[in-house]
Amino acid sequence: MRLLVSCIPYDKGKSGISVYVREVVRELAAQGHELTLLCEPEAREEESVKLKVESVKCKVESVKLEGATATILHSPLYTLHSPMISMLWHLFVLPFWIRRHKREFDGFVICAANRRVCAWYPLPTTATVHDLANFHIPGKYSRLRMFYLAHLLPHYAKKAQHLVAVSEATKADMVKFWHCREEGVTVLYNGLSGNGEWGTGNGSGKCKVESSKCKVESDPQLSTLNFKLSTILYISRIEHPGKNHVRLIEAYSRLPRSLAEAHPLVIAGADWKDAEVVHAAAAKSPHADLIRFTGFVANEDMPRLWEEAGFYVFPSLFEGFGLSLVEAMAKGIPCACSNNGSLGEIAADVAITFDPENVDDIASALGRLLSEPDAERAARVARGLEHIKKFSWADHAKGIVGLVDDMRRALSVSRLFGIPVARVTQSEAVERIVAMAKNRHSAADNFQLSTLNSQLKSKFVATLNVDFVANAVSGWPFGGNDELWGYLRNADFVTADGMPIVLLSRLLRRRLPARVTGADMVPAICRRCAEEGLKVYVLGGDKDAVAEAFAKLGVKCLVGHDDAFVKLDEQQPEIVERINAAKPDILFVALGNPKQELWMGRNASKLDVGAMVGIGGTFNFIAGKVKRAPKWMQKSGLEWIYRIIQEPGRLWRRYAYGLVKFSWLSLLHVLGGYRR
Repeated sequence: MRLLVSCIPYDKGKSGISVYVREVVRELAAQGHELTLLCEPEAREEESVKLKVESVKCKVESVKLEGATATILHSPLYTLHSPMISMLWHLFVLPFWIRRHKREFDGFVICAANRRVCAWYPLPTTATVHDLANFHIPGKYSRLRMFYLAHLLPHYAKKAQHLVAVSEATKADMVKFWHCREEGVTVLYNGLSGNGEWGTGNGSGKCKVESSKCKVESDPQLSTLNFKLSTILYISRIEHPGKNHVRLIEAYSRLPRSLAEAHPLVIAGADWKDAEVVHAAAAKSPHADLIRFTGFVANEDMPRLWEEAGFYVFPSLFEGFGLSLVEAMAKGIPCACSNNGSLGEIAADVAITFDPENVDDIASALGRLLSEPDAERAARVARGLEHIKKFSWADHAKGIVGLVDDMRRALSVSRLFGIPVARVTQSEAVERIVAMAKNRHSAADNFQLSTLNSQLKSKFVATLNVDFVANAVSGWPFGGNDELWGYLRNADFVTADGMPIVLLSRLLRRRLPARVTGADMVPAICRRCAEEGLKVYVLGGDKDAVAEAFAKLGVKCLVGHDDAFVKLDEQQPEIVERINAAKPDILFVALGNPKQELWMGRNASKLDVGAMVGIGGTFNFIAGKVKRAPKWMQKSGLEWIYRIIQEPGRLWRRYAYGLVKFSWLSLLHVLGGYRR
């Protein structure tokens, strides 16, 4: 799949969002997707060719990504001036560029939708939200940024086709604060790096977006620390009050001196907002000599830090996920963490939890953690090793791709009266049906016939026209046929056989590209079947007309024709047996609507065919027994008038009723009053 991935903001590799970007991009590349990464200007390595499209200036270069190749697009240099400019560019300018280049991509992935979104989305889009901390921590950001996060960003984020939350807690916040629909948000847990590297983002350093490794110099304090004792570790950027370092230090200060001496407190991470408050609190602690700040720690130094850690504590006031907590569990380290937000969810029954706003509760949890009996500690570690299996970056990336694929499928149809009419041209429709037949043919090579019958279902293909709608759809004061309507709603492939169907799609702004009739498709399908060596079977229709039609087409793909009289109110297993015995790849059912669609729906699970297509009297047209309207009447949607003139006694009442009912239902649909 061709994916455009927004890696903005990347925070210079300093945050958990940076980790998310690296891991998701790495997994998408590893799964073989063609990636185009939208990055901040500072992420580039060298000057190259510049591309000017509308008002967007982008540098394009090819980069290697763990064996795969990705293209990098850089936002304009002026977006570096301030986060506000970057936000406005992403919000209002980027969508124009995407619309101009939408044919180059299958989907758009926004990695941090709690920071950057678009005003509209020309591509199927997944937008990942990591947390809504601004609703939980008053004063976390400036007033202007808090307004943006609380009011402007949610309005535009909800316009994305699908939102992703990294935890159930984040999803609950999105429903509560953003008023999202629950069905519009999918929870995809963050993962655990499978390459032995840590992935927590401890708050500093520069990192290339295409690499999962971050090469920076660690703080020199790290090399001078005495790690001979079993330490209590906390990895986070030093940010006050959100990361709650001050209360952790106060709680640690209440431990008995002997216990604290046995377990020094190690705080790893770079200074961030109001870090001086944290350092001041540590300096005042009676255990100040046992509290160590390492600064940012490079990947090559992290294994040593983890090896010396006997315990892990995560006291943050709020987290969208908590990457380091999962990593500590994976390393078999006993943990204690906050009981609120996602941390309590991720901790499950593995970590000792506490109220992060209660210093006494934190101190009590630390005491329990440090003095827990060996048997209980071993059981806790074992639960953690089992628990972490649910966290996978590969599964997360697959989930995103699955959502994009589902959206693409939904956008490839226009739903009219609940019926999914495919947005295809005639040639595309023919190839889709032939592909269904070939897929069945391939499956037969891999399964026993008995297994095939139990696992595969024949694909249901319908050619929708006014007659179908009149027979199936109900709407006051007209009745319908719920069974037929159900088969059409759940059909595998539906084309627009009538011009009124195409016109209605345009009125509803669900534009279908063209009318695709069974009479035009069948000859093309038969020729493609002959080319591919596929077999065709016909049920219904005049025997002579079918024979003459295939003779005129000059193809040899017909393996059987059954002109038995089909009775819908009776079981006729012999018909299905004859069809299956011939082993056709495509079954044409020429019984007329609604009889042919009802028969196909009732027998789909019994038939061993790739695709079954209702075609009505198509073979009469091909054989010349019934003359089609002139081309100009076909193109203008007036073929039905020609048909009434041909057979007025049989058709005028049916066409009159169908047009009146269809017109009424269409009016309700356009006005938004059609409900079913």
